[in-house]
Amino acid sequence: MSILNFFKKLSRSKTSSESEWLVKIDNDMILTKDYEGIERSFNYNEIKEIYIETNDTGPWLTDLWWRVISTNGTILSIPGGATGESEMLEEFQKLSNFDNEKFITAMSSTDNAKFICYESSNVA
Repeated sequence: MSILNFFKKLSRSKTSSESEWLVKIDNDMILTKDYEGIERSFNYNEIKEIYIETNDTGPWLTDLWWRVISTNGTILSIPGGATGESEMLEEFQKLSNFDNEKFITAMSSTDNAKFICYESSNVA
């Protein structure tokens, strides 16, 4: 029984830490705030690439990360399950060449993989 309680506690901890992350798109900015309160942001119009990185550590650790890269190389990392993730996805799906098929494939992946869901056609 004590081993079961250990895994239950570990599982709750994982979920808690992911939902403590915040992602928000507001006033033409994409903003992330991690569980320590550290904020990172850049202009939404500067998105160069969006990919989803999956790994085989779930369900015990975070097994899905969004990576949003700006034209100047800034990378925002957002764990799957972050607060605001659904709203972020809705905004991403408005981008003309967002690849929903890659998104769906990534969501069902349990492998160590990278799924490029968007690449800007405006990058010089």
